[in-house]
Amino acid sequence: MSASAAERRDARALLREERAFAAVEFALMLPLVLVIYLGLAELALGQRASQRLDLVAHTLSDLAAQQLTGGSYSGQAGMDEDTIQAIFSAATTLMSPLPTTNLKMTISEVTVVADATQTSGFKASVNWTVAKNSGALRPCKINGVAKLNAADVAPIDPNSMPTSYTSAKSVTLSNASGGTTTTSVTPTIGSIIVADVTYSYQPSFSRTITWLKSAAPLMSRTSYSPVRNTYSPNHVQYYMTSGTNCSTSP
Repeated sequence: MSASAAERRDARALLREERAFAAVEFALMLPLVLVIYLGLAELALGQRASQRLDLVAHTLSDLAAQQLTGGSYSGQAGMDEDTIQAIFSAATTLMSPLPTTNLKMTISEVTVVADATQTSGFKASVNWTVAKNSGALRPCKINGVAKLNAADVAPIDPNSMPTSYTSAKSVTLSNASGGTTTTSVTPTIGSIIVADVTYSYQPSFSRTITWLKSAAPLMSRTSYSPVRNTYSPNHVQYYMTSGTNCSTSP
C-alpha cells in the first residue's frame, strides 16, 4: 500500500510539473502569437486603406472630368464651388469607416499642348487647382514659366507630369510576318484632370499610443482622367471661389 501511495504522489507531482511547464510555455508563446495576430490584422486593414485611397483618387479625377455643362456657352463645361465640394465629399465617404481628418486632396486641370520651344515638343501647364484639407496646390508657374516639369516620379509631386503626357514614346510592335515595327506615339493634346491624394494611415491598435501616431505611414496617389467635354477646347471652366485659377479667363 505504501508503494502504491508513493506512486500516486509521484504521479500527482509529475502532473503538477507538466502543468507548470505548459503554463510557462504558454506565457512565453503568447506575446509572439499576439504580435503575429495583430500584425496580420493591421496588414489587412492597411491594404484596405490603400485600396480605398486608390478609389478616392480615381473618383476625384473621374467625377471632375465628367463635367459637361455649366460653362459660358452651350456645350461648354464649367465647375462652381458647390460642385467641387460635392466631389470632395463624395470621395471622402469612400474612406469610411476610416478617419478622414488626414485625407488631403487636390483636383487640378492640366492642359497638354504642342510647343516647339520645348525639347520634347509638348508642354503641360496648370489651368486651375483646388485643394481640400490642406492638400498641395499645383503651381501655375515654376521658375516664372507656366509649365510643369516632365518627369516620372513617385506620387505625389505637384510640380511634375509623367513623360507619357509630355513627350513622344517609341513603341515596338510585332508584325504578322515575325518582324517588328517601331513607331512614335505622341501625347494626347487637350485637358486632363489630375487628382493628388495623401493619407496618413494610423494603425488601429496604435491610435491611442502617442509616440506611434507620429510614425503613421503616408500613402500617396495620383490619378489622371481626360476631360470628357467635346467642346473645343475641351476645358472645364473655373467658377470656384476656392483654389487658384492660373488663367485670366474662366
